[in-house]
Amino acid sequence: MNQFDVIVVGAGPAGLECARILQNTPLSVLLLERKQVIGPKPCAGGIVESVEDFDLPVDRAQAVFEHGFRIGGHTHFLRTRRPVRIVDRWELGQHQLRPLKASGNITVLTHTNVRRIDGNCIKTTGGDFFFHYLVGADGATSLVRRHLRLESRYTIGMYYDIPQIRDRLLLVIDGPTLGTGYIWEFPHRTFTNVGIYFDPFHWRTRQAREALDAHMNQKRYPMDPKTFRAFPIMYRYQGCKFQDNIFLAGEAAGLTSKLTGEGISFAIISGREVARKILNPGYAMNSLKRILQRKRQQEKLLALFQKIPLGLNLCYTLSFLAFKHGLTSFKR
Repeated sequence: MNQFDVIVVGAGPAGLECARILQNTPLSVLLLERKQVIGPKPCAGGIVESVEDFDLPVDRAQAVFEHGFRIGGHTHFLRTRRPVRIVDRWELGQHQLRPLKASGNITVLTHTNVRRIDGNCIKTTGGDFFFHYLVGADGATSLVRRHLRLESRYTIGMYYDIPQIRDRLLLVIDGPTLGTGYIWEFPHRTFTNVGIYFDPFHWRTRQAREALDAHMNQKRYPMDPKTFRAFPIMYRYQGCKFQDNIFLAGEAAGLTSKLTGEGISFAIISGREVARKILNPGYAMNSLKRILQRKRQQEKLLALFQKIPLGLNLCYTLSFLAFKHGLTSFKR
């Protein structure tokens, strides 16, 4: 009972998607989650890609067509043809978990902490388990990643939830003031998430908190300390397959966008790709290669912005104009 073909550590979007691909196969799968409840995590919840591509709960996600961009003090508005979807992480987790409950080859253990990995044995608060394949999908502070002795680097997000429900997504971008970071307002179905994203290597946490609080005061938003959250986002990618039988997926692999902090779509794609690689060792993982290419392009662009902060405003302005005259309709 303590031997499994695949053990997946972490029941976030990457781990749950990996388990979903492995369900109803000949492989026995153990999905471990340290929390009692699957889903909740500090996260703004934005998904740029179409949720339909990921079989996500469209009816439970907030669809946002109106987008505001405040670039260097000037505010512009767009209306897109396809919405950005904003999902609550509890809703997302429960949606992904639901089909796994009926899978005869998948065992889910919650409230189970991983203590260490010894060879092909993973030692947890729920006992020792042996694996043939191990998938680390355990987030920014991944124990599986630490076991592999990989370097980690982080950006930071912090936010408040406010009771007002906004009718549009807002991004505040100002290179000279915010550097490569930005302030966001993401409307959910029952509240709005207002936060700031930044690189602590270039900007102190105290400065970021002051900038976020200044924005909240300017908009006269309530700052309830009970809703305040701060969290690291791990972006350092050094591979997804190690020692022939250990994989990393999602944030544990560093598969987040350093430019935007987005990680949900990266996590789902990588979890899917890792599962397919386990099922077929010859699988080429082309979808993973595509998101890695996008990630590397973004990081090259980000490195340029960090050298010339004013270029950030110019780049976003040009991007806005491209949207205005091409991909979207425009409202002023």
